[in-house]
Amino acid sequence: MIYYNSRYLSSKLQINLARWKRWAREFLPPDPLGGIQSGVTRQFNAKEAFKVYLAGHLVGALKLTIPDAAKILNDLKPWLKSQGFFQIHARPTLNGARNMPQHFLFIHPENEQQFSYCIRTVIQTETVENDISVKRTTFSETHMGPSKSNGDEGHPVYGHVIAVTRLYTDFLNKIEVV
Repeated sequence: MIYYNSRYLSSKLQINLARWKRWAREFLPPDPLGGIQSGVTRQFNAKEAFKVYLAGHLVGALKLTIPDAAKILNDLKPWLKSQGFFQIHARPTLNGARNMPQHFLFIHPENEQQFSYCIRTVIQTETVENDISVKRTTFSETHMGPSKSNGDEGHPVYGHVIAVTRLYTDFLNKIEVV
């Protein structure tokens, strides 16, 4: 099993070391080998590192609060695990992650610390009538959270979108899992 330390991950992912360590403390359980003053460096497997990276993306890029990001991770944990994003051994980019279906995660705030999710999985993309700029995409949708309505009246007015497969592939490329 491959382990990574905070310094390596923060360098490769281009995230400030102090920020990475804070996110690790916020989004992972306490390190069983020691605390801040134990002198033992925390080691991350690929699952833990991607969990911190995804949560950090929610906080840093989408400007969500740390409690909101933790809630979203907790809500999506079963789906992320079932789709192969939370594996202890990362999928190498040459054969695994690039062959994963493209997933787009739509996060819609409901009320106080409540979120609804729509996950669109691309099934097929094709060019329409030899026009390079027009594509037809077929996808499936998975709805999670309090508002699972599929009708037009249930569509939220705003939300956040993450190309989660692309984020995972970029993560693997940056930490050089080959």
